[in-house]
Amino acid sequence: MQGVEGKRIAALIGDGFEEADLMEPRRALEEAGAVVTIVGVDERARQRIRGKRGLDDGASVKAEELVADCTAEDFDALLIPGGTSPDRIRADRDVQRLCREFDTAKKPVFSIGHGAHVLISAQLARGRQITGAHSIADDIRNAGGLFRDQPTVTDSNWVSTRGAEDIPQFNRAMLEKLAAAAPPQPVV
Repeated sequence: MQGVEGKRIAALIGDGFEEADLMEPRRALEEAGAVVTIVGVDERARQRIRGKRGLDDGASVKAEELVADCTAEDFDALLIPGGTSPDRIRADRDVQRLCREFDTAKKPVFSIGHGAHVLISAQLARGRQITGAHSIADDIRNAGGLFRDQPTVTDSNWVSTRGAEDIPQFNRAMLEKLAAAAPPQPVV
């Protein structure tokens, strides 16, 4: 897709990421010419980050980078898949720092399902329109966000979705937002 080719996306995950929330957007991004980098929170993530498929075990992936070593300057956008991963990584100071850097730079931030928990913990939700899993609607509201029960919500540089059932619509909105963003960051 024009405007997406060569852009670098950080997929920020921990154990318990929902397989479809990572694999489907990753596939769409890579087919459009983007480069998706798996970013984990600790050294153990370089060996294995366990995914899930609903309540069952899902595919595992390995971190290519660690969040402590990353900045928003290294990437063009941030993807936060759902599952139980967001709850596991949301308190990490480097995770919060990275989210704030992306938002300050107005670079695209893509949140799926429970991914909004990470944005809440980074103190970014106040005044923002966002959707996510129905079970976190109160969390979004309590953080000062404006929960929208819609398949996909775009607010400035953010694109959010409720979950796996809305991924096709989310992928379209994500690619449109990424194509409209600044040119790709040079690889250093």
